[in-house]
Amino acid sequence: MANIDLSAVDWRFLGLMTALAFITALLGSYIAYRNRAWGAIIAAILFAIGFVAWNYYPHNFGLPVLDKTKVDGTATATTAVIAPSAAPTSPAGPTTDGSH
Repeated sequence: MANIDLSAVDWRFLGLMTALAFITALLGSYIAYRNRAWGAIIAAILFAIGFVAWNYYPHNFGLPVLDKTKVDGTATATTAVIAPSAAPTSPAGPTTDGSH
């Protein structure tokens, strides 16, 4: 049995998705009023909508998002917003030192 590496868990993302699940469950129970099955169905649909909107809508707010995984199960780089480099760029064209 493999141990879970808790240092690899994105705790902020987990907390935000837990809050999303709680809010959708609360809304589902209010909308369905005393019908647990319909409340669960509504909550699942609301969670799916919120999850897709959070992770796949092209926002630039710097929110933590789900890492994309390849077919072999390895994760690719996270899709977090990265600030542009402050290093100055050199103009295009030949250099004076002979290097390319």
